[in-house]
Amino acid sequence: MGGAAAYGLGDFACNLYWQSLSLFLLFYYTEVVGLPPATAGLIYLIASVWDGLIDPLIGAAADKTRTRFGAYRPYLLFGGPLLGLSFCLLYYRPPLEGTMLTLCLLGTHLVFRTFYALVNVPYAALSGRITSDPDRRAQLSGFRMFFGALAAVLVSLITPASGQGGYFLTAVAFAIVATALFPLVFSVTREPEPQTTAPPPALKALIGSLLRNRAFWRLNLGALAFAVSGTVLTKSVLYYFKYQLHDDRSGALALAVMGMAGLVVIPLWTLLARHIGRRGVWIAACCVGLSGLGALRFVPADATITIAFLIVINSGFLGLFFAFWSLLPDTVDYGERKLQVRADGFVFGVAGMISKIAMGVGAGLFGLGLGHTGYRPNVIQTADTLADIRTLMTAPAAAGLCLCAALMLWEIVACRKAFRAK
Repeated sequence: MGGAAAYGLGDFACNLYWQSLSLFLLFYYTEVVGLPPATAGLIYLIASVWDGLIDPLIGAAADKTRTRFGAYRPYLLFGGPLLGLSFCLLYYRPPLEGTMLTLCLLGTHLVFRTFYALVNVPYAALSGRITSDPDRRAQLSGFRMFFGALAAVLVSLITPASGQGGYFLTAVAFAIVATALFPLVFSVTREPEPQTTAPPPALKALIGSLLRNRAFWRLNLGALAFAVSGTVLTKSVLYYFKYQLHDDRSGALALAVMGMAGLVVIPLWTLLARHIGRRGVWIAACCVGLSGLGALRFVPADATITIAFLIVINSGFLGLFFAFWSLLPDTVDYGERKLQVRADGFVFGVAGMISKIAMGVGAGLFGLGLGHTGYRPNVIQTADTLADIRTLMTAPAAAGLCLCAALMLWEIVACRKAFRAK
């Protein structure tokens, strides 16, 4: 239990960065820096695609790393300070305007994404090396999600609602805390020695084995669906509260309360997985999220009611994230068993690539969708624009959850057929 909790602290550190990026950066670009929504969304999309492309490369490099500290742990120790510095630059507004400002913001975003991948991909891959027991993996995933939710709460409560200087100072504070945590995770986490002395497989072999890993692709198609739809939903929240409900503070409160609910919901999903399995949790999470979305779409516009249903919706998405990260190491085992190639770092890197590209696509689609609604920053919106913002917040998320449920049902049917074939 203690080792799992210590490992989870790494997710707390990563999520100080990631939750800020996910919840506030696009809002910061449009409302504080003053970028057009389409430009802000494009920056986010380009950076996410870049992040996704380098994830597998970093994963492959980590698989080939051989040190007395293991293959993955050294990246936490040496990459942490660089990641913290790059995060501070993410919220620094240079004294530039126009195209030069856009290029500078894109550059700092790309630098941050590079160092984030350098730390996060090896950290995630550690979970596949720490244990091969399914219940233990579910426990590791539960602690990761719990500490990630705790970080989301702190980010939502501490990050200022406005002011360029406030955003930068908050980024510095988060960077200091996260940079201090990574050496702690490094020191208390143990990475077992590889069971084989064979040289690590070449990149071509890694790619070939992954392309034939059906379990990996079925799982990650679902991840693609909920990452795109969840990103659109999350990025809609601040705009919905500011312009539909005329209540900026409740928007920040909603994000914080959604994170707080995760502190309760994630342990419940972990316990439920013991009774209905991780795939059962996936289906149940889709049903929970869809019920909240259906209610939110048709209830009157009210801050308290909206927050309540957002908690329900977020509980569903948290269940999906929990199930995904606890099932992903199983796809590594599948590749080793069926294809004789084991590459934790590469598999987690490609999974990260898919997830981050999906989030970038979601942010880009949201920025484009927001622009098409007729939205203009810091003015009263038209009734049609407000209706479109509400649709933008609910419809893509509902479609994504329906697709997630269908894909997991496909996975369950495939597993049963394989079992009967034996």
